[in-house]
Amino acid sequence: MNEPFYEFRVLDEACRFDFLSIGKRNIPKTVIYYKSDNPAVFSLTLASIKSDGNLDFQTTSNNGDMKIILATVVQTLKIFLAAYPKAVVVFTGNSPSRTRLYNIIISREIEQVKDYLEVMGFAENYVELFVPNRRYEGFIVSLKNSFT
Repeated sequence: MNEPFYEFRVLDEACRFDFLSIGKRNIPKTVIYYKSDNPAVFSLTLASIKSDGNLDFQTTSNNGDMKIILATVVQTLKIFLAAYPKAVVVFTGNSPSRTRLYNIIISREIEQVKDYLEVMGFAENYVELFVPNRRYEGFIVSLKNSFT
């Protein structure tokens, strides 16, 4: 993804990245990589930071800068995986339409990342190497050969 992205602050040992979405409004955002019960598996979450410091995981801001936000998330993923090269990152959208959007973007960008990232898609009954334009319920990303 060769899109412009927002500058961000790297926090919490490269597990949190804060930035400002600049569109119709200025909205503080964060990308967080949460550890799971399995120490190699992290979930990627994008949230708005509310004025009281709490995180809003559900609201879609429609701020007009979706491409820049997604490019920012990709940049955080690069830094996160550089810091945690054995990590596996799992994510899905907070709605079916958002998951479909992620599917479209990954389908479009897969050729650019397939040499260094392993991208998997999953649905209710299967996990497979990502196939462009196939519908998935979620995604798994890791550095290529991170388990060898």
